[in-house]
Amino acid sequence: MTIRKPSPQSPNGLMEGPMRDILESVEQVLAGGWYPARRHLLSRLAGAASPDLPVWVPEADIEETPVEIVVSFALPGVEKSDIRVEATEDSITVTGRRPEEERTPGSCRREMPRGEFLRRVRLPSEVKPQAAKASSRNGILRVSLPRSKAAFGRSVKID
Repeated sequence: MTIRKPSPQSPNGLMEGPMRDILESVEQVLAGGWYPARRHLLSRLAGAASPDLPVWVPEADIEETPVEIVVSFALPGVEKSDIRVEATEDSITVTGRRPEEERTPGSCRREMPRGEFLRRVRLPSEVKPQAAKASSRNGILRVSLPRSKAAFGRSVKID
């Protein structure tokens, strides 16, 4: 008696779905493309584990100054009307949707995820969420949050 294990390949020998994407991401990591591969791998694993979760997670940069914290999110191809920003004293959450595009008959590979996204960033210090300002330009969403207490030092007299 022979036991056949299920194969992640279709009858024509090609890898299917999330398994193919995971293996391609591992190949990219081994080839030296760690960051994009890690992001792609995590997005695909999240999608495969729970279809109810957002499909992708945008990258974010955090810049600190003594008076404010600026968080930038990479959202290429996302319209302003499809983005929601929520700020609290210690975090910022950006959610939205990158619309599906029609596939051209000759296309065979798509690495830019489509659909719902969510990114929550913990802030390094407390901010005033009611004074937050957001702007979007060239696919970058920038959210400026003034600190609730300015990070200025003071000199201390030694007795």
